[in-house]
Amino acid sequence: MSDTINRRGFLAGAGASGLALLAGCGGANASATTSAAARTIRRRMLAARVPAKLSEAIRGRVIYQGQSGFAAASHVYNERFDFVVPSAVARPVSTNDVSAAINWCVAKGVPLRARSGGHSYAGYSVLSKGVVLDLRNLHGIAVDKSAGTATIGAGAQLIDVYTALAAHGATIPAGSCPSVCVGGHALGGGMGLAGRNFGLASDHIVGARIVTADGKIHNVSAHSDPDLLWALKGGGGGNFGVVTELTMKLQKIPSTASYFFVNWPWSSASEALEAWLQWAPHTRQQISSIFHLNGSSGGGSPSLSVDGQYFGSQSDLAGLLGPLRASGGSISTGTLGYQALQQLWAGCAHQSLTSCHTEGTRSGGTLQRESFNAKSDYVSKQFPAAARNVLISAAESRGSQPGSGAILFDSYGGAINRVAPDATAFVHRNDLACIQYLSYNGGGSWLSDTWQRMRPYVSGMAYQNYIDSAQPNWQKAYYGSNYPRLESLRKTVDPHHFFNFPQAIGR
Repeated sequence: MSDTINRRGFLAGAGASGLALLAGCGGANASATTSAAARTIRRRMLAARVPAKLSEAIRGRVIYQGQSGFAAASHVYNERFDFVVPSAVARPVSTNDVSAAINWCVAKGVPLRARSGGHSYAGYSVLSKGVVLDLRNLHGIAVDKSAGTATIGAGAQLIDVYTALAAHGATIPAGSCPSVCVGGHALGGGMGLAGRNFGLASDHIVGARIVTADGKIHNVSAHSDPDLLWALKGGGGGNFGVVTELTMKLQKIPSTASYFFVNWPWSSASEALEAWLQWAPHTRQQISSIFHLNGSSGGGSPSLSVDGQYFGSQSDLAGLLGPLRASGGSISTGTLGYQALQQLWAGCAHQSLTSCHTEGTRSGGTLQRESFNAKSDYVSKQFPAAARNVLISAAESRGSQPGSGAILFDSYGGAINRVAPDATAFVHRNDLACIQYLSYNGGGSWLSDTWQRMRPYVSGMAYQNYIDSAQPNWQKAYYGSNYPRLESLRKTVDPHHFFNFPQAIGR
């Protein structure tokens, strides 16, 4: 993150005080000057009522730069952003604590970023010379059986959410990475291997508790604030305030669920991808799957595979997977309890639940952080052979650069596409699949080159949860025709843009 961006973020993040400073720059008229003076006076009055230190304003722990444990507390999941160092990391223990922290930062003119799980692809949940509001202690999960909902703290990790809900025979559709937290994940959409059957995580949000830049706590629902609820269902994290908890509609799960894996020889890569794209978005909605093109690294050979989840019996899969078998795929299937299956997707099938957390985020966690970069695309029509060849050659060439890479396709269709593009802020409802391009431990030029070569074959849209600092025309790519409504609401909810980052709505 450059000094220029940090400075711009500081000025925008300083809220009313920052705007007062800007309004006083050359040529301001009398009205603007008066308004700026009023805001400056308000800031001084507010500052007089808050303690000198953030640690005196909230009950939760505040870890300052230079204190023991600060480095680990300041780091997000992606090691690429370890160089971005905040002034302090605050860990509120309640929504009231979050409100107090926001009031303190506004009064002191200190920029703030909220962090639920720290998996922001572009590192936007950390900043230099500001406060990171780490929501890890807001992880409660309360099930209301009569309403068929669960109220989940924004800092609850997905593996813990799945575990707690499975005890009630229920789940929400969400991703497979165990230490991603529900807050940012659901606010940006929330795709996972239950998606085609149940829809997105964001589709299941029926209420939210959010603290806005004025420090007020809002309980958002379809009755109290339908516009803001609409925006929170896919409008991305960090845009309207700090969401501390979500109330989500639950789905019943069977006692067991089926899974499948498909592998092909590399020589069948084009036929395999063609068969999967023709099958995956249109097959029975109880099936969601991911197609993997794994780039070679360290002299190894590239590989391709599919893994998927089916809400049905294993015996059905032989017929349902026929098109993939016909393209040369070798298929294996199985059945597990639903919670055990989520551990399998999390890469923790043979680990305890305690260890199935990123090291440092929960006591006993053993999973390691990673260094990666990513881009995304949406596929709205079937690929010609030329498009498949671009991806195949990219996977084959990956070994010429440091690190490793992968190209993943998430299947859409089913329940995801039955929602109208403007029914929620999540606009991507008419696509066949979402592509995620991933590069680990280097290979940035491979990533950008592969993405660029795919321009003729994709829709130009991108997934806001795979947020990319280099994404051109990101307003349209992430939000499409919903952006003007989101921008208008942002101006109403946070008129001074206290909550800001380089790709914030209304920037």
